[in-house]
Amino acid sequence: MFVMGALALSAADNGGMRPVLLVLLVIAVILILAGSTIALLTLRSQRRERFARIAVGQSNIEKE
Repeated sequence: MFVMGALALSAADNGGMRPVLLVLLVIAVILILAGSTIALLTLRSQRRERFARIAVGQSNIEKE
């Protein structure tokens, strides 16, 4: 695995691929951040819905 990484880096240095790899790395980081943000927002929404259902259920029990 280390040898393959070293070969890829040497090919990137020789072929002028370093800017392309940097752009791909930046895009990957942006996509990871966007995905984690979406996941956190979804989790927050689900928790709010669950707590709202629990509150409605408790209020119905108290009314009876």
